[in-house]
Amino acid sequence: MRVAIIGAGTAGVSVLREMVKYEKFKDWYVDVYDTPKNMGKGVPFQNDSDQLLINLPAKEMSINIENQREFFDWYQQQNVFKFDNPEYLPRFIFGHYMKSYLNYYLNQFDNINKISEKVEEVFINSDIGDTQVSYSVCTSMDMTSCRTYDCVFLTIGTLSYHDPYNLKGTSGYIQTPYPTYNTLDEVKDTDNIAVIGTGLASLDVIRYVAEHHPNLPLTVTSRSAKLPRVRGNMPELQFQYITPENFNTIKKRHFGNMPLTEAIALFKQECAHFGISLTELLSKENRTHVEQLQFDLTHAEELGTLQSLLEGIKENMNWIWNSFNRQDQEQFLNHYQHILKENSNPMPPRTAELLIAEIENHNIVIKANLQNITYDGQHFCISYGEDKNNCEYYDVIINATGSKSHLSELDGDDQLVLNLENRQVIQAHPLGGIQIVPETNQVISPRYGTLHHMFALGQLTNGINQSRNGVNMIVKQAVDVVKLLLQQSKA
Repeated sequence: MRVAIIGAGTAGVSVLREMVKYEKFKDWYVDVYDTPKNMGKGVPFQNDSDQLLINLPAKEMSINIENQREFFDWYQQQNVFKFDNPEYLPRFIFGHYMKSYLNYYLNQFDNINKISEKVEEVFINSDIGDTQVSYSVCTSMDMTSCRTYDCVFLTIGTLSYHDPYNLKGTSGYIQTPYPTYNTLDEVKDTDNIAVIGTGLASLDVIRYVAEHHPNLPLTVTSRSAKLPRVRGNMPELQFQYITPENFNTIKKRHFGNMPLTEAIALFKQECAHFGISLTELLSKENRTHVEQLQFDLTHAEELGTLQSLLEGIKENMNWIWNSFNRQDQEQFLNHYQHILKENSNPMPPRTAELLIAEIENHNIVIKANLQNITYDGQHFCISYGEDKNNCEYYDVIINATGSKSHLSELDGDDQLVLNLENRQVIQAHPLGGIQIVPETNQVISPRYGTLHHMFALGQLTNGINQSRNGVNMIVKQAVDVVKLLLQQSKA
């Protein structure tokens, strides 16, 4: 069997890691595609400032499902990178960890081939009237560059960044903050800077600016101005009420779907069982940003229990999410997704301590009610609230709004995905990403139906795999997908 892995970040390396475990692997030939810059690391874990920390403790992150500590053990055994406080390691260290395994497999197995080129096209080979298909992967628009495969893994990683105010290409507008060590290359000490977005990406900018440009005032703004929560002390929990058995029983009474109201009721029962006071932990209306950060730091036990519960929700989101009907999925996104997002991707405590210090020293100002941003040829005008004419002027805007999630938002920065859609290999999911079979990650084509030997993992599947794109969850998907491929190859 000839296999193509398109994208050698977390998902691609995890898929390869699973494949080499099996005896059958010796009969396969695998090509791994990615750019030289991202090969083995992906975009999130490429070389960058050591101020950008992984938001998960190092001992809880691994591409080895059988050893959660593997990354931390690897870190301790190597001698190139050493840090005084390794509980939360810089993000680029994880990239070196993944690349070390990719390089090991390339040296260990003759049937793995690295192709350090960008993939431009993937299309399906099928004669009219024939249900058998194969896949061609091309690294240029010249079809002589195409190679044919029996199986393709779409593990392309994150999509490009949003451009919510159509400013891309404008002088002074920085479309993506990564790599951060280049972000401020053209910024002068006298420039007035604003960061749009208050999620994890904006925290990366703050950490970098605080380290390398102290006393440089920074405005951080978004519509809600909500920051991620601080990671608490997270115990291991076992669900008592949110179980497949309970879901199956309730689904039989509601035309095969779980009503969102009943799922929320089960969640509240879980909270009560574990002594979680939702009202206290989720209420932030009367707290300033500093007060909220301090609250989180002093409630590490209670908050950590809630975060463990929400992490369990994410890990089981495949069957939870796909038990809802479309209307309830939209209701969840509108009313509850922000709670999951804020609490299930929390910042390390030392990032919270840094934020408190920078806010109290007036180096960081966080503002809500962002309405619009325009450019007059020299400065950016940010308006807040209803008064669109009341501007605050900035010299530089750093975009930290995060990556796109819907195919309708894509432009030439995601040309491969647009080409796949244009050739009817993939189709958009109405809630984001592409259509796949939830249980198997097999791509659903509008022209060919379920593609049994084309799999998609990662952010490209966010409509189906809602909130399941963290490292640990991608690794679990890779384990299941490779196991399915092995079963298919035996049939």
